[in-house]
Amino acid sequence: MEVKFQPFLLLLIIISSCSNNENNELLTECNFVGFKYYHGEQDQLGEMSKEYILIAFDTINSDNSIISLIQSKGYLDQNYEFKITEYDHYKYKQVVVKLNFERNCQEITEIISDIKQNSIVDYVHYTMDTDNCTNLIFEQIGNKCVNSYSDIFYVKVNDPNNLTDLNNTLQETNTVLDHQNQFMPEWFMLRADKNSNGDALQMANYFHETNLFEHSEPQIIKIPVE
Repeated sequence: MEVKFQPFLLLLIIISSCSNNENNELLTECNFVGFKYYHGEQDQLGEMSKEYILIAFDTINSDNSIISLIQSKGYLDQNYEFKITEYDHYKYKQVVVKLNFERNCQEITEIISDIKQNSIVDYVHYTMDTDNCTNLIFEQIGNKCVNSYSDIFYVKVNDPNNLTDLNNTLQETNTVLDHQNQFMPEWFMLRADKNSNGDALQMANYFHETNLFEHSEPQIIKIPVE
């Protein structure tokens, strides 16, 4: 039997198809940001790693619960010997995990979004490839490293006695004021988690782009993966 579509019905089908395609594209949009601002210019941080991502968990979570979550994700390399790292005076445990094969940015964005849905996860970040695997005093810390960033970023206000712009931008972006520097009162440490309008690198860049602040800088970290 030959099926004939009326022109109006055919138009609706086409529009619906386009709408679904647009929604799928939005779901897989690459959210990687590979730069921070330095002296008003974009300072490149490296190419996105196609193999590794960084996950952070509040320290109240046990290592066993973290291991169970990682083992439940089929897109993670279950043979990779990851390390759960806990730092003094930092509220999160960090874990760099390896994907079971290289992925493009859209796929990694989807993986990050999936991991964020877990209640024990506080943030998930992209990592960047680097040839430098030394610490700040040039000691070798591994055979292979990636760069990433924590949930922290630093903002320097124009006038520490007038925090209207800071408070308004905090509310707008759903970021959190951690503390004001005791010795340099124009500097504030802020935090961004999975409930903020973007991760800490994206938010540091956004605060800079508002032109309301003198400086905005993410906390870049280097992590050995081999």
